[in-house]
Amino acid sequence: MMGILLLAGQLSAGAIVAHVKEVDLRMRDFAARAQMEVTSQGKTRKRVFDLMLRREGVNYRAMISLIEPPEMAGTRFLIVAERGRRNRQWAYFPDLDLVRSIAGRDQEDPFLGSDITFADLSGGAHLDDMVHRLIGVEAVEGSTCYLMEGVPRHKTTYGKIRGWIRKDNFVTVRAVFFDNDEEPLKEAHLGDILELDGVPLAHRIEMRSLITDSHTRLVLKNVKVNRDLPFELFTETALKGK
Repeated sequence: MMGILLLAGQLSAGAIVAHVKEVDLRMRDFAARAQMEVTSQGKTRKRVFDLMLRREGVNYRAMISLIEPPEMAGTRFLIVAERGRRNRQWAYFPDLDLVRSIAGRDQEDPFLGSDITFADLSGGAHLDDMVHRLIGVEAVEGSTCYLMEGVPRHKTTYGKIRGWIRKDNFVTVRAVFFDNDEEPLKEAHLGDILELDGVPLAHRIEMRSLITDSHTRLVLKNVKVNRDLPFELFTETALKGK
């Protein structure tokens, strides 16, 4: 039974999801220095970038400024994600001093060639697009967690997602993503959870493909939350950084 224990008197699935959304939406914006390593076929690619994100309800805007590798330094990406629409994305290339619109990205598309998708960046923004059920209670690294399962209301890359949500702070610390044939695709572990301005936030994400040997490790440094980052930082004009 996977060590799962069903207990009477637990919160309902709906109540758990409501708590997760409430915690997630405490974060209006954040800024951090991100270090990412993507390992595939025995090779590791490293990326260092500044990441800023501004929430607008369930929608968000993200600005990514690459620092490493050196040949990509100064390249910037602006991502605009709105519920029910394909992501819109623009890029700034410093060698050309040019801003270009990039073809819309699906929420399930890779983020900077990693195992992390654009949808993963949006946190709990898409919880309303799924039907949830509580499977049981299970410990993850010493923390008691609700084991939840979500099935998308509309057909997506994922047939279902299982998430382990800590009972003490309603933060997801593990997730397994399945395809539409209920075969596991990838697994995420979220750690180094620190509370900033009342917002519990994972500072380390490990995403591992269960199909290939691909693995992504993302670590956030110098994280700042709810600094009221202005809208003007997340526009095409801001891409040039001038």
